[in-house]
Amino acid sequence: MKLHALLTTVFLISLISCNEEDPQPSIAEIQAELLAGAKGGNKTWKLSLISLQEGTGTIENFTLPACITDNIYEFTNNADQTYRALEGASKCSAADPDVVEAGNWTFTTDGKILIVLPDVMSYSESSLFTYLTYPSEVTELTDSKLRIQMNLIEEGVSYTYRMTFDKL
Repeated sequence: MKLHALLTTVFLISLISCNEEDPQPSIAEIQAELLAGAKGGNKTWKLSLISLQEGTGTIENFTLPACITDNIYEFTNNADQTYRALEGASKCSAADPDVVEAGNWTFTTDGKILIVLPDVMSYSESSLFTYLTYPSEVTELTDSKLRIQMNLIEEGVSYTYRMTFDKL
């Protein structure tokens, strides 16, 4: 009888401990899943729009050649949070490698700033984060859309780059 009571107690304790709520993911972890998929997974994106605003002037949309708009940006939700930009069907130069750039990414703890740091750079015309290495304000991030904005000041003039990526 004592054995039965002991087993029942152990069972009830284990059942109660299983009901404890898992800790909520941080905002940065939620943003990471939207950008790169579940832990161990990845997501691919395509740049659909890039614009530039000088100071308070008019926002100018760039007309990008196919050798840039068909590039694929792959973000992986692994321990190193890696990314790479792959050439699409067309290359800006026949000599361009298939991997245009690669490196790491991270969010600030509040999930509002995305930092992409390339460490493999081809300096191809189709490189993006090689040239725009500034922290980006995340203005929208959903399962299918990423909008970022980079603000920089050069020689007293402010520039705002806005980029929109669509999930593939």
